[in-house]
Amino acid sequence: MIKPSDILSAHNRIAPYIRRTPIEYSSYLAAETGLSVYFKLENFQVSGSFKPRGGFNKILQNLNSEFVAPTAGGHGVGLSYAAKELGAKVHILMPKFADSDRMKDIQANGASIEFFDSVPEARIRAKELEAEKNYVFVSAFNDAEMIAGGGSIAVELLEQLPDVDCLVCGVGGGGYIAGMAILLKAINPKIKIYGVQQENSPFLAEWFRTKSYPKDLEMKVSIAEGIGAAVEEESITWPYIDKYVNDFFVVSEEEIKESLIWLLQNHKHYVEPSAAVGLAAIRANTSHFESFDSICTVLTGRNMSYDKFNSVLAR
Repeated sequence: MIKPSDILSAHNRIAPYIRRTPIEYSSYLAAETGLSVYFKLENFQVSGSFKPRGGFNKILQNLNSEFVAPTAGGHGVGLSYAAKELGAKVHILMPKFADSDRMKDIQANGASIEFFDSVPEARIRAKELEAEKNYVFVSAFNDAEMIAGGGSIAVELLEQLPDVDCLVCGVGGGGYIAGMAILLKAINPKIKIYGVQQENSPFLAEWFRTKSYPKDLEMKVSIAEGIGAAVEEESITWPYIDKYVNDFFVVSEEEIKESLIWLLQNHKHYVEPSAAVGLAAIRANTSHFESFDSICTVLTGRNMSYDKFNSVLAR
């Protein structure tokens, strides 16, 4: 079991290597909806997303190891950045169609890269290398040290916004929402925590709704590729999500795109689509959030190439 003390230990362990990202109140959203919403700006984090939090926590506890990780891109950027800073070796296995800027960032961080036709294929090969080479396999979410690292966001949030009573998180594999929830619910059991997924691939939202593993769910391509993944049935994130998350929202591709544009126009924040799904859920379900005094959503990252960002907006 991951405990609140594990989150606090991770926070202290990684503090010398990461940024304490700011929170920003949205007067624009207040004028539009009447809601009091704050953005936790992990798009200002080192390497451009929250991902290095888990990467540093993982590597710092396995310093004499060599690492291998399958990824759609974002996890690879964060882990390879942490590896570069700590002098560790990491092998990134990713799909050929991954964002070009993420590929460049991983290469600039000195990691080796191997390409595959899909993330599942990359994962199979990563598990083989774990057995063959004795590498440490690093899942973006199905890993206690990665979850604790991501949960360190909550430590900062409680210092910056101690009266926060609602958290809205985009969810892929469920790692950082699980880590944040473990700490936040321990401090304030009454806080409401909501996950958000896209309607094209709402894997954990469907699992949460039915309480059974959605093995036959059709997974479609989404602009929010950072959170569009099936989760292993044995994933350690599921029990925490089932225990601590109050509910899920599902947002459309158009709602995500509109929130990307809204953030750029109003707050001048350039973020990737998966970072905007929390905002999309708030804007699409305003009445649900009217009872809360301090709502927070995490802008998880900005790692998307300019060309791909433009192609998303053109759809």
